[in-house]
Amino acid sequence: MHTIQGWAGLRLAGMALALGFLGLGPVVSADEIDTAADTTVADDLISTTSVVDDSVVETTSAPTSPAAETAAPVQAAPANPLLRFSTSGTFGDTSTISGGNLLNFNGIIQQTVRTPSNVSFGEFQVLPDLGANVSTTYEDTPFTLAMTVGEVNGQVPNLNQTPIFIEGLLNGTVTGETQSNVTATFNLDPENLPTFQVDDFIVTITKLDPVDIAPFTTNGGRTSIQGRIEAVQIPEPASIAVFLVALAGGLGLRRRALARKDA
Repeated sequence: MHTIQGWAGLRLAGMALALGFLGLGPVVSADEIDTAADTTVADDLISTTSVVDDSVVETTSAPTSPAAETAAPVQAAPANPLLRFSTSGTFGDTSTISGGNLLNFNGIIQQTVRTPSNVSFGEFQVLPDLGANVSTTYEDTPFTLAMTVGEVNGQVPNLNQTPIFIEGLLNGTVTGETQSNVTATFNLDPENLPTFQVDDFIVTITKLDPVDIAPFTTNGGRTSIQGRIEAVQIPEPASIAVFLVALAGGLGLRRRALARKDA
């Protein structure tokens, strides 16, 4: 009669998942995995003991600890896809503008950026040929910035959650061609940043700077909207399944080898 210990628990599985999915360490050989399993601290093991005869070797084990039942999900990895994007902007409630709107928004048309990167989302431009006495005041005037993504790594994405819309406000006064103290601010909540998915990438606008709009006599009245975008890649479900099958098969072979050794 022989007593056979069950397979190693959460520590080995966590180590294997981290190496397999995130690519943060070197490839681990079977001998190294065996060594890790043999030296795993006893209180981290989840094992069952079964008594078998000399001719049949079969063991089963099941995680029973709360930690095993609530194992951490696989984390997305930082990525740098090449995005082709465009932007546009619209002004909201014109009743908050005294004197008529003197601003245009020049959008981005099919520009490319590789994340993570700082990027321009377009520009405000003060109209030319304003008389010295022409003045317009913006008071919490709503403004909406829209962004679309047309390609990811040179391909049209099958899954595309754009356009995405970001709200902002305009405050200040434009007077003639030589004076402007208008500021545009955008509603970016650090706890709820603008985020969208294109294929297996999650893209986030992590920063959108306030804009102090210059008068026409400075750079032709053009003021760029600057920000930053980043992305992570979602692990493919098929890759996860293949890895788990391979892991289970390897542990099964190890149990059989231990059984033959004890026999």
